[in-house]
Amino acid sequence: MKSSSQNLQSAWKLLGWLLAYAVAMGLLEAICVIYLRRLVMPEGMNAQQIGAPLARWPIEIIREACTLVMLVAVSWLSGSNWRSRLACFFFMFGVWDILYYAGLKWLGNWPSSWLEWDCLFLIPKPWYGPVLAPVLISLYFMFACTVVLIYEQRPLPLRMTPLVIVLQVAAFVVWYWSFVKDANHIAKHGYADIHYSWMLFIAGLVCGLTSLWLAMQVDKKQQVA
Repeated sequence: MKSSSQNLQSAWKLLGWLLAYAVAMGLLEAICVIYLRRLVMPEGMNAQQIGAPLARWPIEIIREACTLVMLVAVSWLSGSNWRSRLACFFFMFGVWDILYYAGLKWLGNWPSSWLEWDCLFLIPKPWYGPVLAPVLISLYFMFACTVVLIYEQRPLPLRMTPLVIVLQVAAFVVWYWSFVKDANHIAKHGYADIHYSWMLFIAGLVCGLTSLWLAMQVDKKQQVA
């Protein structure tokens, strides 16, 4: 049987390989998007102006679907149960998302500001919002999933009670709504007169952090018992 230090080393080793894969994946996708924008973006048109037309391209939806399949495949191979596999997926998703925008900034000098709007995702419908919002959510993914994966190496992993699961799902639903609620307006009129709801963002973050805290409290009670 492995010691607690060996279990912790295994968790960090797994996180290190997931990090390496997601970093490479995020930078590679940023490079692909830079090439795509240079091919289709007329001189003088900025990334925001091209965002809506690109969102209608089937090739963009296929690209994002392939990205998800890659993350799911690596997560399935890396994890040992549904908790660890979900944690692997969202950890890599967070790293990929951050490195994607960092890569665009580094290699393509975009966005000019982290509050600049973008078409963030296309599945199942276009998501829109300031770049900072998904980056902050991705940081939460990385933090929460690191906690889950470290606990997975302990004798008593985090127990996902119904309340913990409901709060975590609520966080995703609130964040999703914050990105898609203005999608129809943006598709017709662009980003003019649109304001991102940071209150919805905060509400989702509170749900997510509360869910994680409750899971850790259940674990403490199990250890005491």
